[in-house]
Amino acid sequence: MAETKTERKVTVILATDVVGYSTMMEENEEQTLANLKACRSIIDGLIKEHHGRIFNTAGDSVLAEFQSAVEAVICASEFQNTIKERNNSVSEEEQMQFRLGINKGDVVIEGDNLYGEGVNVAARLEALAQPGGICLSKNVHEIVNKKTDFQFHDLGEQKVKNTVVHAVDVTLDGTTQRKLSKSQQIKQTDPWKKYLVAVVLTTVIVGGGVWWFQQPDFKPADQSKFAYKLPDKPSIAVLPFNNMSGDPSQDYLGDGLTENIISVLATSPNLFVISRNSSFTYKGKATKVQEVAEQLGVRYVLEGSVQKSGEKLRVTAQLVDAVDGKHLWAERFDRKLDDLFAVQDEITAKISEELQIELTVGAQGKTWRKEINDPESFRLLVKGRSHFQNQSIEGHQEAEKFFKEFCNLEPEGAVCHTLMGWLHFQKLQLGLTKNPGNTIVLARKHAEKSIAAGQLANSFALYAMLELFAMNYDSALSNIDHALKLGPSETDVLAVAGYIKYQSGEPHEAIAFNKRAIRKNPYHPPLFLLNLGYNYLMIGEDNEADAVFKSILSATANNLRANAEALRGLSATAVFRDDMDKAREYFRKMIEIDPKASVATLMRAIYVWKDKAFLKKFLDALRKLGLPEKT
Repeated sequence: MAETKTERKVTVILATDVVGYSTMMEENEEQTLANLKACRSIIDGLIKEHHGRIFNTAGDSVLAEFQSAVEAVICASEFQNTIKERNNSVSEEEQMQFRLGINKGDVVIEGDNLYGEGVNVAARLEALAQPGGICLSKNVHEIVNKKTDFQFHDLGEQKVKNTVVHAVDVTLDGTTQRKLSKSQQIKQTDPWKKYLVAVVLTTVIVGGGVWWFQQPDFKPADQSKFAYKLPDKPSIAVLPFNNMSGDPSQDYLGDGLTENIISVLATSPNLFVISRNSSFTYKGKATKVQEVAEQLGVRYVLEGSVQKSGEKLRVTAQLVDAVDGKHLWAERFDRKLDDLFAVQDEITAKISEELQIELTVGAQGKTWRKEINDPESFRLLVKGRSHFQNQSIEGHQEAEKFFKEFCNLEPEGAVCHTLMGWLHFQKLQLGLTKNPGNTIVLARKHAEKSIAAGQLANSFALYAMLELFAMNYDSALSNIDHALKLGPSETDVLAVAGYIKYQSGEPHEAIAFNKRAIRKNPYHPPLFLLNLGYNYLMIGEDNEADAVFKSILSATANNLRANAEALRGLSATAVFRDDMDKAREYFRKMIEIDPKASVATLMRAIYVWKDKAFLKKFLDALRKLGLPEKT
């Protein structure tokens, strides 16, 4: 097959950026976006008027191409003068300043996009420019010097990121003549965050002309601010892939791709992967990768975007090392919609290569791939799981609709039965069934069919939970151990393992699983901590238990269910310590939240502890405080 020849040309590039844009967005996002829109209408019009072409925009930045260096400089000058006039006529909150850089150089053509040295130098010149100023390369200055009436100030050679440029200021009203040392490394207070020196990562919004570039090297994460110690193996967070289509109904593509990548990466015992729940707390938020790394305690961050247009799909992805402040890999994938899973495989393979870890699909992965093999089944699964994760009555009802539609496509598959089994289990948890016994029977049937149809960790985890509530402790332990073999790094499986092991009389093992689940899911649900608190209480670590239960109260002010359970734990802990005043205070607050609580309701709904001695000790402590046998 003949190698495709790279298409190049020499052209003039204009680059713009807003001064202090990040700070503006933090202070008042809505106002900043409105101001940017007003300013964009000015520069867009001027670029068109001077026969230029915008080929990239990213956030506050614009890249445009001109055939004439003279037209580019005149356009830039008119823009800065117009912006100055605008700033004089509006309030301080509406004002914006821009830096502009112009370079003539060689670029690579890729569709409507341009990248390469010519673009990179323009970006470096923009970062070098004064607020409200224009900075030119020497070759542009040599062209326009004799053909315009502009005044110029030669800055000489300047060392900027990865290169040396000969820079020339256009002397405009309001700018000053600067003297910069030849060896000076220019400090960019508002970094040019959208452009890579060599590789351009692009995402197009159809009809809108919006492109996303990979970022250059950035300021490393501050390891002193890490919320958690870095694991002793490569650690990664996969951020939700942005939906760039402009259509919210297409969110499922990015969400599903993100979830699948997390699932595949989590199969490796040599890689630490942040759970889906914690990763998705960043969905729709403008968060720096350094902050993600610091908050989650990981070294690597994967981010990307997805755009669907008809049956065509464009996916971009980039892997960054937040500790070193380096971009490791970036790529764009243009595929058919049916090739989404192939793109997923390519991305995970690239990550595996960069981090030097081995990934295997395994029996679980093969089951998923066999049964989720078309865009529609993928859509239904992702949308259903999204609603299911809400853990609410409304979410449950919506999840049920999508799961049933999914099952219509693959009615006897392991995935279908797993989804329906967990759905019935959630119905029990949310109190949505009038016949709990029958609901348990249905959940069990689905779990058994799922296990018979395929090897899914969540199938065995579900069956383990059902066996636990039937007080078949040995079977529960056996099934959760099998689930752990299939999904050793899956956060949900780790959490279920912690719950089952402590209820089955293995609190020390349970603590280890609870801590692993919490570490992999820093934004964990309260249940993770409740399990940990009761484990500490069971082994006599009252101080640890007390601290955990109190942390739940401080973190879940609006979660009455979690608060009631934490207060029960605190009440019993205080009784064990013979601190009856505190015990009565906690118990009173618990009853206010859960006035129908009784020994019978707790035994029926919550406590299936194998350790009957501890169960009696715990319930006797609550009886001492006035908990009735029945309501």
